[in-house]
Amino acid sequence: MQRIRSNNLVKLLFAFVAIAFTAWSLSIYAHYLQRFIAVRYSFWFELAMVLGQLLFQTLFILKRPWRLKLHYYLHLITVSFMGSVLLWPVIGWQAVWPLRDTLALGYFFCVLVFMFFEHKRRLHLVGLPVYLSFTWLLYRGLILLYIL
Repeated sequence: MQRIRSNNLVKLLFAFVAIAFTAWSLSIYAHYLQRFIAVRYSFWFELAMVLGQLLFQTLFILKRPWRLKLHYYLHLITVSFMGSVLLWPVIGWQAVWPLRDTLALGYFFCVLVFMFFEHKRRLHLVGLPVYLSFTWLLYRGLILLYIL
């Protein structure tokens, strides 16, 4: 029983750190894309978008068992974390030698494509329907309409 509690605590800690790291990374990266974006980004704005993704996806898994929902959320947070980590080579590069904003945008979309396929792969492993990858994209598209 103690091992289960400690495992859940580690997962919860990872979720908090991954969400914060994702929001922080995206808020930094958004500055490189500011020419394309109509809103001013901040850590808090990004944090709201990341948490909004979790809430949005909840609409599509409402009838699933609680444990499966938590498992899915952890996968969703992990994919977002992976995407954030993939943004850091450009963030690091920008500190030394600024890239054109069009290159930063292109790289960002490459990361999104990777995230989409990783999300889809993880859905298959968990046994959830693939349409959740498309609702994930739908949320991103709705946010894109808002920020442009």
